[in-house]
Amino acid sequence: MELDAEERDELLRVLTSAFSSVEELRRAVAAARRRELEALASTGSLRERILALIHRAELEGWTRELVTGAYTTLPRHPRLSRFVHGYFASAQRSIPRVRLERIFGPGRTDTGLAAWRRRLMSIERQVCRVEPQVGAALGTGFLVSPDVVLTNFHVIENKLLESLRVRFDHKVLPDRTLLQAGTVYRVKKCLAHSPYSPADLMHPRPREATVNELDYAFLQVEGAPGDARVGAEPRGWLELPETPEPFTPGSLAFIFQHPEGQPMSVAVDEFLGVNPSRTRVAYRACTGPGSSGAPCFSQELKLAALHHSGGPRVPSSMGHNEGIPTDTIRDSLPRQVRDVLGW
Repeated sequence: MELDAEERDELLRVLTSAFSSVEELRRAVAAARRRELEALASTGSLRERILALIHRAELEGWTRELVTGAYTTLPRHPRLSRFVHGYFASAQRSIPRVRLERIFGPGRTDTGLAAWRRRLMSIERQVCRVEPQVGAALGTGFLVSPDVVLTNFHVIENKLLESLRVRFDHKVLPDRTLLQAGTVYRVKKCLAHSPYSPADLMHPRPREATVNELDYAFLQVEGAPGDARVGAEPRGWLELPETPEPFTPGSLAFIFQHPEGQPMSVAVDEFLGVNPSRTRVAYRACTGPGSSGAPCFSQELKLAALHHSGGPRVPSSMGHNEGIPTDTIRDSLPRQVRDVLGW
């Protein structure tokens, strides 16, 4: 199921309020599926037909087409427009259905999936774009305390810190219409950093990266974005875990990224394994420039690694990307830095 229970209920209410006749609904179905309404939901009241359509779209995997078809038919309906904007602005829509079915099974609607989706929404609020005051975005970052963002060192290398900004909640629709510019915070200083390894630039690599070559930067920003409220929810932050992630080969990896400065999306693929010193973890994932500094999660959505591909690294022809295990980063921090972070 692509929608959670709350979203399905809202879509039912939205479509019921938007369509006043079966004929209008028939046009929306034709726009969505190029099929007759009667072939998909043949009997019942207008509301019952809409409910049947939503249920079938969810089971067969064409919910996106149903939403798009409804909007194409009635683009000026205010409630439908609000739903469509929220639906397409969510990074969850970039997760392939087949990946969700691998975790939860096809057609599952249990509370585990609902809790997993709520966790996704929480993570979306905590991930940001790292950008200069003027110019194209540099990379991705995420909150690790109320006022500290973690990103890669190579993202900010040779940049004037006072010129850097982080931007949360940047939302753009698929047609590139700006829905929400986002909230910007100025970078004040770098609390701690670790360089990337010269070996990251070589292929084949002559050696492993050491624990002093973890390619991270902890940036303190003005204000406290982690304490801010986003709608009805607090933004929050992601504390780096103490417990090592096993990185089981074949298990799923989720990377929340701003590739090439674009709106947030989620790259999903499989972990390949971690090196003996736990300074690099490899995974397959579709990322690009601007994804560096993104958080990487296990399929249970536990923070697992700091993505650092897309910057200094081996050629992409190797067929994999990599990150730095977050427990290794945490262990490398001096006690006084962890005190500042509240860990």
